[in-house]
Amino acid sequence: MTTQPSWLVIGQGALGSLMAVHLAKIGQRVTVKLRSAHPEPLTIMHDNQPWSFPCSATLTQPSTIFAAVKAYHVRPLLDELQQAPAFAASTLILSYNGMLEDEASLLRPSDCHWVTTHGAYHDGLEVIHGGHGESWLGGCDQPPAAFETLAQALPPLHWHAEIHQRRWQKLAVNCLINPFTVLHQCRNGEVLERLDHAVWHAVATEIAALAATQGLQLQADELLANAQRVMQQTAQNRSSMLQDFRLGRRLEIDYLNGFVAQASATAGLDAPANDWVWRRVNALSQDRDLQ
Repeated sequence: MTTQPSWLVIGQGALGSLMAVHLAKIGQRVTVKLRSAHPEPLTIMHDNQPWSFPCSATLTQPSTIFAAVKAYHVRPLLDELQQAPAFAASTLILSYNGMLEDEASLLRPSDCHWVTTHGAYHDGLEVIHGGHGESWLGGCDQPPAAFETLAQALPPLHWHAEIHQRRWQKLAVNCLINPFTVLHQCRNGEVLERLDHAVWHAVATEIAALAATQGLQLQADELLANAQRVMQQTAQNRSSMLQDFRLGRRLEIDYLNGFVAQASATAGLDAPANDWVWRRVNALSQDRDLQ
């Protein structure tokens, strides 16, 4: 009988840490994958309680892999996993903000997307569940064996085989919240009172127009209402982009509003609002790096 954990959590961000803790709470064996060898267990604080996890730098046996990573880490992560023989028999559940232009060619038919409106952030060593939402799993032919475990660990979880539209809705939420928390240096719940509503509405309108070229029917007003609902649910949350900005890390703006601006241009559409947000956030990031 193997003593190796059945779950490999990749990503030390807030959502990855939150999932690792919640899986451990229901008795699952969890290892956290780090970028380099780490002989000591990793401790994650949650609700003032320490949770200790063994660490690994590689995939050594077939596992259920939960990877909550940055969009710019997806390709190198997949390249790395594909070098491990155990990956062929592993289940991959992938979560990242934004869209990749070539993701269809990167993922296996059995790989799943996890889309969530749960909010989490780090406060020192503590991971804070800043907003309770819901999640969807899909993108593969049928629910993986791990579905019920995930549903128990962090409910509610819904199966959504055609998750493409749900991912576009999440893209819109991220485009309508995350960059504006950076532009105004505020928590999610403060965005509405600080932003230019004309720009905000234009961002949603451009996303809906681009989605239509993919055969998806999204309404700008519904996207705005959904973003506002998420803001309320995660009012005290600092968006992942704001956290990255303050920590001097690379931002995901190229895969959010930048993706919308570039994909719109490819489709022959204008997206000046998303282009402005993309360029403005990148300018702030460059100014930060020069300080």
